[in-house]
Amino acid sequence: MKILHLFSNHKWTGPAEPAVNLADELRKRGHQVLFGASQAASQQGDIRRVHQHVVDRGLQLLPGLRLAKHLNAGILADAAAIRSAVSEGGIELIHTHMRNDHFAAALAVRKLETPPPIVRTIYDGSPHRPTLRDRYLLGRHTDLAIFCSQAVLSAWERLLAEHASAHVVDGAVDLARFDPKRTLPDMRTRLDLRAGDYVVGIVARIQPHRRFDRLLQAAAAAARQIPQFRLVIIGRGPDQARLIDQPAREMGIADVIRCPGYLMGDEYVGLLKALDVKAFLVPGSDGSCRAVREAMAMGLPVVAADRGMLREIVEHEKTGLVVRGSGEELGRAFIALHDDARRQRMAAAALEKARRSFNLATQAAAVEAFYGRLKGGPIQPEQQP
Repeated sequence: MKILHLFSNHKWTGPAEPAVNLADELRKRGHQVLFGASQAASQQGDIRRVHQHVVDRGLQLLPGLRLAKHLNAGILADAAAIRSAVSEGGIELIHTHMRNDHFAAALAVRKLETPPPIVRTIYDGSPHRPTLRDRYLLGRHTDLAIFCSQAVLSAWERLLAEHASAHVVDGAVDLARFDPKRTLPDMRTRLDLRAGDYVVGIVARIQPHRRFDRLLQAAAAAARQIPQFRLVIIGRGPDQARLIDQPAREMGIADVIRCPGYLMGDEYVGLLKALDVKAFLVPGSDGSCRAVREAMAMGLPVVAADRGMLREIVEHEKTGLVVRGSGEELGRAFIALHDDARRQRMAAAALEKARRSFNLATQAAAVEAFYGRLKGGPIQPEQQP
């Protein structure tokens, strides 16, 4: 089957990696997959663009697309290029991942005599009021909607046209990469963490809305009871001095905090391996909370605020603790998981759930089956030339 995936954001952020992972997994299953993304030159140093990752994976890139995150006049040129790829290149199905690329696909196929089905993955982790464009696209230009959250599906399913179908498919991560048995950089030594330290970590861009004030309150409470408590904040942002460094000094916990900045590759995975517990407070641009799934795949129990779809991922008292998110409750959760037996029991359950539910091959097989229903029966993979 010849499938076109579209992603309207040049940055390797939010749902970019899940979208490329799925496209790559479908290619491995024998389908001919094209990927459309902005091919703008990188201007952000070490942050590589989506199209560069697409090429590195060996996926075929559809040339000439702008696919900006926000609506602008360039969408008309994108629609024309997509229309040509469909009519001349034999595209059998279009899978969209963001609002703007969905709109470009809708414009592209509206005048075609036999338009291909349009699939949309919706990465939102909590229901919100749909925009007019959401209503238009889901009501008129969606044949299949794939949700990461049951709550969002329940809220938005009524927007879909009568012929459309909707399903929840678990978000997936690269389990071979996030494998606690891998040999990885020793990040505990690099961050001056000792063998007996109890280490809680969070992965988040350092921004005011990420609730760092509550996180520091929790760290202070935990450090008062557990002298070996350490908090690692993985991320960066221009507000670090105001949101973390200065408050930590004022609270007397500066020596408890480690801020290694933004990490990539095996350094990032190695730091996850160095943790005892993963904290997650506010979903970012990827509502499916991929960072939680990655941590669970590394065998980490998760302390999660009860926001977005976190309760759908983290099973309270089984794979972690779900709390209301105040500094006091977070602190109690960190202290509770200092108990080795309790923490290790949840760690094993988190790892088992990740291997069962967050597998890329399982995700791709489910999506492939939904494609087949749109096409009227099981689809036959076509090896790429």
